[in-house]
Amino acid sequence: MLSGKITDEIFNSILPTYQLERAYEWYSSYGSPDEQVQILIYLGRSYFADGDYDKAMSIYTNALDIAEKNKLNNLTGYIYDYIGDLYREKFMRTEAIKKYKAAAECFKKEKNTDSYACALRDVGREYAEMDSLSHALHILIIADSVANKTKNIEVTASINNALGNIYAMQNKYDKAEKYLLKALLTGREKMPDYVALIDLYTTSGSINKAKELLSKIPQDNPQYTCSIKYLYYQIYNAEENDKEALVNLEEYVNMVDSIVYADSQSKILDIESKYNHLKISKEVDRLKIKQQSYIIISIICIVTLLFIMVGYLLYRKKAKEKIQRQRDELNQIKENLFYVSLELEKKKRLSDTLKEKNENYNKMQEEINLLSANYKELQNKSLENSPLFKELTYLANKNKPRNDKPLITEKQWKLITDEITQIYPSLYKYIYSLCPDLSEQDFQYCCLYMYGFDTNTEAKLLNK
Repeated sequence: MLSGKITDEIFNSILPTYQLERAYEWYSSYGSPDEQVQILIYLGRSYFADGDYDKAMSIYTNALDIAEKNKLNNLTGYIYDYIGDLYREKFMRTEAIKKYKAAAECFKKEKNTDSYACALRDVGREYAEMDSLSHALHILIIADSVANKTKNIEVTASINNALGNIYAMQNKYDKAEKYLLKALLTGREKMPDYVALIDLYTTSGSINKAKELLSKIPQDNPQYTCSIKYLYYQIYNAEENDKEALVNLEEYVNMVDSIVYADSQSKILDIESKYNHLKISKEVDRLKIKQQSYIIISIICIVTLLFIMVGYLLYRKKAKEKIQRQRDELNQIKENLFYVSLELEKKKRLSDTLKEKNENYNKMQEEINLLSANYKELQNKSLENSPLFKELTYLANKNKPRNDKPLITEKQWKLITDEITQIYPSLYKYIYSLCPDLSEQDFQYCCLYMYGFDTNTEAKLLNK
């Protein structure tokens, strides 16, 4: 719960679902309705971040039921808001608007001014996406009047940005400039305002204003570098300076490709981390079950032994007048019965324990199989988005007549092996476990093979 609240404060990524699932198990038994709803909201957001929208909707619906039963209007508003985000992600604009309006009503009842204004802003944005600009403007003007009552400058900045964009879509450039400049002066995230203003200036023909504004953007901030390249492209394109426009557009596209590739790598590492955590969790659960089975068997043995000892003492008291042979025989029978009883009870308990353990194992194995599948899928995506893969494809498609040398250089071979062993960390160990005497050149070819080129493409690259 605390981690989720910290996430909201510092705009960090939310915890993975398996950790929040464990937290919900505890809160569902011991937490208050308010706490249960909050942890369900964080869990739903985590599933949303993973792209599992159906699961997120199921979680939100459960949270909504608890919140409405306990009249938690503020939390009900947040749930409607997040459900609206789900519909927006699926391009179901009408449904999204309904949920955002429901959220706004809840926030209005609770006098939550910031959230009320933001919900109205979201309604306006959805109307704008549906090209219903008059509706969008009407709602956003109401949101602006609500936001005037708050001291949260981020809320007012986001609404000013939305109003500026609506006016720009209506070709009301003076009003659009007014609101976008207000957003730029107050908001923390300034790049969307820079982009909207420069787009406004280039569209309206105010190229000098666009250049002046672009010069004010911190050029040494790596977060802005990619957007700055695109803004330069916009300005040069508006000036019909095709050469400079093309240069900046190509640099922008290359940066976007690199960002997409880095994002894929990050997702692979995240999946691998989850996979390793589940493996550890599985081992911990296995050891816990094993420890519990030992404790149960020990208790059964002690209790059984106590009963047998009491029975044996009573038997000795009644049978002391019998002859020694009968007593010895009876004692022998009793002892045999004791050991048989112990063995039988032990086997029964062990059978039940193993059955329980197998059920837990199968459940854990299903989760591991799912993560493994996601891991492999991201590995494939990582290869497809790799700049090196694109470079090799380009080399293979490039016609070089009378070329008698391989198209792949020594430097590229090293890059190939480095990239493949990074994406498939176990490949090197696996191949050399099968072929210990494999040469370095053959291993390099194995790495090339992992890109999935057909035989003709490989032949071109190797010039064979």
